[in-house]
Amino acid sequence: MIDADLRFGSYVPKVPSLYKNAAALPTATSSPATDVNQKDKKYKELCAIGQAWMALPLLSVKKHNHDTSLFTFSLPDGVPDLNLPTMGHLLVRAPECEHKSAGGGDAIRPYTAVVETSGDDGNDGLDGVPGSFTVMVKLYREWGQPESELINNPGTKCFLFTKTDHSYRPPGAVSNYIHSLNIGDSLEFCFIPLCRGKVDYPSGFRDITAITMIAVGAGVAPMIRLLRVLLEGSKEKRCDHVKKIRLLYGARTADDILMRSTLDNWHEKYNGSGNGNGRFCVRYCVGSRWGNVHFHAKTKKAKGPPLPKGYEMIPEDRRALGWVDGQKVKTYGASTPDDDGHRILVCGLPGVYLNLCGPRLEDGIEKESQLHKLGFKDHQVIKL
Repeated sequence: MIDADLRFGSYVPKVPSLYKNAAALPTATSSPATDVNQKDKKYKELCAIGQAWMALPLLSVKKHNHDTSLFTFSLPDGVPDLNLPTMGHLLVRAPECEHKSAGGGDAIRPYTAVVETSGDDGNDGLDGVPGSFTVMVKLYREWGQPESELINNPGTKCFLFTKTDHSYRPPGAVSNYIHSLNIGDSLEFCFIPLCRGKVDYPSGFRDITAITMIAVGAGVAPMIRLLRVLLEGSKEKRCDHVKKIRLLYGARTADDILMRSTLDNWHEKYNGSGNGNGRFCVRYCVGSRWGNVHFHAKTKKAKGPPLPKGYEMIPEDRRALGWVDGQKVKTYGASTPDDDGHRILVCGLPGVYLNLCGPRLEDGIEKESQLHKLGFKDHQVIKL
């Protein structure tokens, strides 16, 4: 995910310099004897894709819902597995697609492989194909109109937000590029030290006994990756000392919930006879900050706002109305702030971080953020 600044109450997207710098990394060549590939050899022990940009062909595209698809890419000949660390991700480069407001040029974004060769959930279309891996890409369309442009149009009334464009979001620079690819087209990937993640698995989980996962939208991808190992990995990889795992997953409507079949199956399998005391439970937090706000005159006949689309079809034991916030963490989380073995994992759009714990790329919890007010300490929150 990219980062954001909070200006005049609005989240203004920004691209971290570390992603911009990655655009200048060398490109892998076909000869293993080159300097680029020799320097890359050691890092490829961690992941089949090294620190040099590697162009990989698109094998297949499978539509997942109305705005998200599963894209499967082929690894180089003779490479059977991606071998991506459990908490790791890849960088993707879309040539000349960066927004002008971010300086233009190549756009770089992080993506998580939701399945590799050996993965097979049998539910959400994630059948592992030898020598390949799959990424889940949500299409972020352009919406609204930049108020900074409206102000220059004679006769157009524009309010206050000419510097922040409150009512406008640009199209996703990389997501739109990926969705434009045809079978056989190539996309560039790389794996640099940054991509290893904030904590190693399983070594970094030795002192963890409870995990609350907070995911919004496509931010569920790294949670799926970790859950697959925690719940269904081999005995030495499951970290059985982690006794409780709770996923709070935010989506605008039921149709926006990604990987739902997989999550529902895990919920039913690991939820302890449906009493909520099992090792894993998912809670779909459906709605938004503004979705339930209706303005109307005071009247005894006034009705409340309608429920989000599809909300009533979600079983009661795994639904909650509205935005993922501190109160839901307190109510549905795996444990309390006083539990030193409790960790909060967060992944989502920039506003999710700013509301709950502070900017994604800054260590620690920001004071007065929702998790800080609940009493969580810096070491308990991991921003993915």
